[in-house]
Amino acid sequence: MSRLYFDFDDGRSRFKDDEGMDFPNAEAGRTEALKTLAEIAKDAIPRSDHQAISAVMRDDSGATVYSAEVTVSGEWHKPPS
Repeated sequence: MSRLYFDFDDGRSRFKDDEGMDFPNAEAGRTEALKTLAEIAKDAIPRSDHQAISAVMRDDSGATVYSAEVTVSGEWHKPPS
């Protein structure tokens, strides 16, 4: 069993996990990090045409075990009317 901590950053605000969650292994923690990152990205309203949302998974010692990032990038091809 591993206690893992998840930090998220959307460029406007940061969430640092001080409690953590127990997982059977790091792979299960990775799955949780990706699911949560997808949920955050789904609900986020980009403030511009380019936005990145990142997740960092840490172990009990504070060392980064896994990280992921979702990037939204848009570009007008014709000015909006």
